Amino acid sequence: MAIATGRQADKDAAPRPAAIGIRDVSKSFTRRGAAVQALEHTELDIAPGEFVSLIGPSGCGKSTLLKLVAGLLEPTTGSVTVDGREVTEPLPQVGVAFQKPTLLRWRTVLDNVCLPLVIDGDRRPESREHAKRLLEMMGLAGFEKHYPRELSGGMEQRVSIARSLVNRPSLLLMDEPFGALDEFTREDLNDELLGMWQREPKTVVFVTHSISEAVFLSDRIVVMSARPGRVHATVPVPLPRPRGRELRDDPEFYEAIRHVRSVLDEAKGGGR
Repeated sequence: MAIATGRQADKDAAPRPAAIGIRDVSKSFTRRGAAVQALEHTELDIAPGEFVSLIGPSGCGKSTLLKLVAGLLEPTTGSVTVDGREVTEPLPQVGVAFQKPTLLRWRTVLDNVCLPLVIDGDRRPESREHAKRLLEMMGLAGFEKHYPRELSGGMEQRVSIARSLVNRPSLLLMDEPFGALDEFTREDLNDELLGMWQREPKTVVFVTHSISEAVFLSDRIVVMSARPGRVHATVPVPLPRPRGRELRDDPEFYEAIRHVRSVLDEAKGGGR
């Protein structure tokens, strides 16, 4: 399996129009009076419609990079663009799903999904119907009037994903959305997410600690080095689409996992 490292990976990808462009991005924080360098000279292009996962050692800046793309943080140096526009604030075409669903406990499932519509002042009946269709696609038909306290953790995460999609974003950013779930629920939600993405393609950037999850979902896997984080390598996933749960029994799937693990081991050792 081929990999591309550092700037060569972006040079190879340059002919494709970029949905996301990350140019020489560094990000530092001050914690307890000391400077912490989270990201350093990070470069990456992501094409429209790509499903890209970010993996790397804990603390390597994966979530920080996602928040920079979302406009929730500003880079210390460098620039981030979405659809050719520099990101200086959250953009309407970007949906975000985090590890914790953060549903409003006093709102029903449907009203939680519709919250972004309320914030945008969108009260069109067809938008609410779209929210209902999203819940149906996530396997939650019939739960529209339930409250979060009546749902399992996996069901709450399905609601959170539906909420992130209700404004029809062209770019979806997901920060370990299934990290707190058991393996069986996690695999079910991987299947749901991939099925939804295959039906309605959009650019997805997915942060995970799970190599198998990254391989199952992604077109490319971006492996980040230990802090200060930067792109150590990008690994194409040479598995055919569409993908279903039977892929998890394919020897090529396990070979891809082994290869990505070896690249991750290099990144943990600081190899560049």
